[in-house]
Formats: sequence, C-alpha cells, structure tokens
Amino acid sequence: MVKTVVIVGAGFTGLPTAHKLLIYTASKVPEKLKVVLVSPNSHFYWNLAAVRGVIPGAIPDEQLFIPITDAFSRYPSENFEFILGKADNLQPENSVVRVVANDGSTREIIYDQLVIATGSSIRGNLPFKSIGTHEDTITALHSLQKEIENAGSITIAGAGPTGVETAGELAAAYGGKKQITLICAGDKVLHSSDVMSSVSQTVENDLQKLGVKVIHKTKVETSTKEPSGQTKLVLSNGEILTTDLYLPLFGLQINTGWLPPSFLDAEGNVQLDSYMRVTGTANIWGIGDVGNLESKQVTATDTQIIDLAENLDFVLTGRESQIKEHKIADKKMIFITLGKSYATGQISWWKVWGWLVAYIKGRKIFVDSAPNYVNGKELRHKPM
Repeated sequence: MVKTVVIVGAGFTGLPTAHKLLIYTASKVPEKLKVVLVSPNSHFYWNLAAVRGVIPGAIPDEQLFIPITDAFSRYPSENFEFILGKADNLQPENSVVRVVANDGSTREIIYDQLVIATGSSIRGNLPFKSIGTHEDTITALHSLQKEIENAGSITIAGAGPTGVETAGELAAAYGGKKQITLICAGDKVLHSSDVMSSVSQTVENDLQKLGVKVIHKTKVETSTKEPSGQTKLVLSNGEILTTDLYLPLFGLQINTGWLPPSFLDAEGNVQLDSYMRVTGTANIWGIGDVGNLESKQVTATDTQIIDLAENLDFVLTGRESQIKEHKIADKKMIFITLGKSYATGQISWWKVWGWLVAYIKGRKIFVDSAPNYVNGKELRHKPM
C-alpha cells in the first residue's frame, strides 16, 4: 500500500521538505511513497526580497516568483502530486484533510503523515507575503508598487526587521523625494532582547542618514482612509498624522484558522512537541511560522527542515524509535539592509561588519539563490 505524506503549504519550509522526502526517502519506502503538496500558489514567492520588491522596477517579477511545477517536474507522478488549493478542514481522528481547489472543487485526502506548513500573513493583505493565489499576490504587489510610485509621503508602522528594511529601502531608492516616516512602539528600532543595542543604534543612525523620520514610543491607534485618498492616523502620543500611503508592518497573523482549536495555543500557534510533532497526535507535524518552538525567522528554517525530514524518514521506513528531538537554533542571526549601501547585523553576540552584510545580502537580497532553493538543490545556508 502506498504511504502518503500530505504537506500543506509550499513556502520556505513546506516546499524543501517535499524535495528532501522525494530525493532521500522515496526510494527507501518499500510500499512506495507519495508526497502531496498543497498550496493556492502556482509560484513560490521569494518574499525575503519583498522589502525591495515593492519598489517599482527594483526586482523583476520573474526573480520574485518561480513556478512550482517546474521545480518538481523531475519526479515521477506516482511519487508526487501538486494540488492548487487550500486546506480548510482537518479530521485527525480519520487522518483526512479536506482541500478546496482553486477551481472551487473539493477533495478529501487520506494521509499517513501530515505536515502543517501554512506559514503566516502580513496585516491588511499587504503583499510582503503571499495573500492567496499567485494571481492575487502579484496583482496586489503591482498595485502597491503603483501606490508607492505616486505617494509623496509614506508612513510605516512597526520597527521590526520588515518595517525597518522597508523604510530604508524606500529612502535609499527615492533619495529624499518622498517623506518616509517610521513609527516605532519602543524606545529604539528592532526592540527585542535578542538584538544587540549596538545593532539597533547602527540602524537608527543609518535611517537618519537616509532621511527617515522615526517616531519612538508610539503606536497607531486608528487609521482612516480620507476622501482625498490619504490616510489619517491617530497616534498614541496624541498626534494626528496624514499620509499618502500607510503600511502597517507590525505583527504576524498565523495561518492556522483551518486547524482544530485544540491544536493551537492562545496566540494561534500550533503546539508542537520536541520532535516537531503536533502535541497529542501520532502522525501530524508542524514546521515554520505555524509552530511554537522558536522565533518565526527564516534563519531557523534550515535546521527545522533537516530535522523534520529526518524524522519523517525514520517513521516512513519503519524506524520510528530513532526519531530525534529538534535542535533549537542557539545562534541568533540577524542581517539588516537598508538599500544596497547601509547594513549591519549580528551572529550570536558578535556584531557583523556592515560592509560584509551589504555584500552578502544588500546587493540582491538573495534573489540569485532563489532558483536553487525552489528547485531542491540547496537550502538557504546548508546543502540539500
């Protein structure tokens, strides 16, 4: 009997996990292995570069969006199936997941193992991550590019990595022709216990050099679209700010609404055990932003992919007693770029030279490595 692994989500964790099972595990399963990859997107979105990709003409669409079917064309159809659709119901007691295809049809799939890799979204359907189908995402991206091109003032709320890098990219691209404002809830940008003060200060200094206005210790209380097309923001410090374009880039929305509530914690994360298996289940696993084991950063995904694929290999080849605990990343890695010239970062508690970060990330934001990643030839920092 065929063993079926269903992977829901074809982003930075689900897609390479499928590749690893097909490359290393399929040939070892006596009954034959079938990997079913489910995603509403026909293309993989290299959204690591979205902070620059939202700028008109900065990155071609074909470098940001890579066809998924082409990346899996080398695998036999009996071992791999790609379904364009979204999972909307799970029956763990029957090992059944229901998928609503993009064409509106529904299908119930019986699985031996299920991997939840549905990731997260940005507030307000902003296309810094996928927002539905490929067509939905690319349409929203082009629309945002046009808004950015036409805006004289742009206000960003949220001074985490995405907000900071977006402000820096916009300022670097337009060189003072647009008024860029960054609203920061804390007393410094990148306000996190994991980020070194010297890194935060360097980013603050570079934003100032680029002409970005940073408003500290402030949040957006309300945002209202005005008849003029501008947005009125009421800030927690009592100020009212009117801007041509408002980008709320704070917080993530975890894409776990289709799962049983018993799987989730209070924040909507999937509760995982130390093996990356959903707590209380025998054959359901979680990876990437959906999980509650570690911070939601792409720098942690390589190890997650390797550990999960190995555990699935053990289970599928009759060696379940050998599964291993996931090793939580012990080194914090942060690379921040503000355009192509300004950059900083840290590895563990070592501050990385800005010129090195600018060279490694700032030039292309890794779009040159996207094809090999999507085609299953390499992970981000480790071999496939």
